Amino acid sequence: MMKEKPTYTIIGDDTEIKGDINVRGSLVIAGRIYGNVTADETVSITAGSIVTGTITARNVYINGTVKKGVKASGKVVLSPDSRLEGTLKAAKLIIEEGAFYSGICSMENEEPEPEASMENSSE
Repeated sequence: MMKEKPTYTIIGDDTEIKGDINVRGSLVIAGRIYGNVTADETVSITAGSIVTGTITARNVYINGTVKKGVKASGKVVLSPDSRLEGTLKAAKLIIEEGAFYSGICSMENEEPEPEASMENSSE
């Protein structure tokens, strides 16, 4: 039985999409999306790109602009040139110096923590 290779979808910088996008693997966005984006794995937004909608994925890396929101079961990284306006829900959040974020943020861990007993280790 062959192991399934991961799927990568790339939306080029000369592409504009009006409507929702769903991918089973990872997605790189270099263009403009006017709609919601859902991916099973990672969504990467390149510098100069714009997503006007909610991004839902395991991990989200933002170098461009996102307007509406992000939901990640894993991690969200806002790079120095990123701009995020809207609701953000993630298990882990990294905001690098120079990033812009305006909105409501909640940290939610949807994946089980390996060692929950560490919470009480300082007592």
